[in-house]
This record gives sequence, structure tokens and C-alpha cells, in this order.
Amino acid sequence: MITNELPLPLEKYKAERVYIRDGLRPAIGNRKSDSPPQPKQRQFEPHEEEELPPENCQHMQFMDCYKPVGRVVFECWHCKQGIVSEFGGEPAMGEYKGRPSVVLAKLQCPSCGETGIKLNAEKVLSTTAISSPWK
Repeated sequence: MITNELPLPLEKYKAERVYIRDGLRPAIGNRKSDSPPQPKQRQFEPHEEEELPPENCQHMQFMDCYKPVGRVVFECWHCKQGIVSEFGGEPAMGEYKGRPSVVLAKLQCPSCGETGIKLNAEKVLSTTAISSPWK
């Protein structure tokens, strides 16, 4: 028997929800049909931007922090000379604009005479110039 009927359009059936465990999370059968279309990911396009000028930085490494005498190896902020210094004591408390403040110990560079670093320590015991370990 030949019929002149057109085939029915395919219908998309929604996935049947199945509750698992204690009924708190539904499990979805066919996730592709339930999820909205995902936007295409954009490719990273590098922009030609001006490179920022380098900023000053200061290398330092603290050692023996929990001992009575601590050590710090650092570069002078001004001349980049390597320095090893020993410091001790609890930080000294002072006053700044009527409020309590920690007094920083200024460590003078043996090469250029400028303040190489400011330490949060009561006293500086020794300062020795060395070749910089970061060069």
C-alpha cells in the first residue's frame, strides 16, 4: 500500500530527569539537548604595548630570624653593593605624630655612606661589605 503522506518532522525529546542518591541532585540524560549553545572561545591576541621601565628593587635574604642574633644579606638600595649585617634585640617602640610607632634601625652602606636598608631591630651589631650574590 502506497500512501502520499509526508514523513513527520523529527521531534526533540527532552531528556528525562533521574534523581540520584537522596533526591538532591538531578542527573540529566542527554546534556547536549538541555544546555544552551556555548559561545566560541576567543583567541588571545597579543597587543603591541609599550614596555614599562624597570622599577628599583632590593634583594635581601634574612637568616637566623628566631635566634637572638639575626643576619641579613642584602644589596644597598643606592649602589647595589652586597652587605651582610647582624642585628639583635626586640624592635624599639617610639612615637610618631603622637602615636606609637616602631623605630627602624638605619643601616649605613660601607661603600657609598647612604642608608642601605632600614631594619625592624633594636640594634645593628655588625656590617660587612661583600660581593653581591645577585650579580
